[in-house]
Amino acid sequence: MATLELYFDFSSPFAYLGSTQVRGLAERTGATLVYKPMFLGGLFRAIGTPDVPMAVMSDAKRDHARLDLKRYAAMYGVELKWPRGFPLMTVDALRLTLRAPEARRPDLVDRSFRLCWGEDTLPKAEALVACCADAGVDPALVGRVKEPEVKKAVIDATEEAKARGVFGAPTYFVGDEMFWGQDRAVLVEHHLTHAG
Repeated sequence: MATLELYFDFSSPFAYLGSTQVRGLAERTGATLVYKPMFLGGLFRAIGTPDVPMAVMSDAKRDHARLDLKRYAAMYGVELKWPRGFPLMTVDALRLTLRAPEARRPDLVDRSFRLCWGEDTLPKAEALVACCADAGVDPALVGRVKEPEVKKAVIDATEEAKARGVFGAPTYFVGDEMFWGQDRAVLVEHHLTHAG
């Protein structure tokens, strides 16, 4: 059985849209899905990319990117509300995800993404507690996201992503084969179905 890894940060609307489809993709192909949270801002700084790439796009390109996001949301049948607090500070949500039991991560990831991009709610402690309750995760974990080992876990995860050549989110891996962008999900599915 193949393993499908998904590198993401809740701060990315593209990662949000990809996340709404990845579980179905894994189920259709029989792949084992592994969530790989990383701090996208830290990755961008490490590789020399602007913290908010859309902010440095031309007006025409930025408008088109936002239109494509709306098109994909409509096609997938999901809510997409541009957060008033963008760019989002999601490091606590990433730390929480890494602290959560692996079996509960899919529901926590889905709920946290909806918080940011479906409900326009900032991922602060009280909202993360509600996400935990909805996802069957102990809400007490929210109080542990500032612990040194949890902070280090996000740093390590981000360094791992950089070492593997990740430069944006979402990024999918099937073995050593990398696919970047939520619009590449069709290529990921083709690869899982036909490769090997």
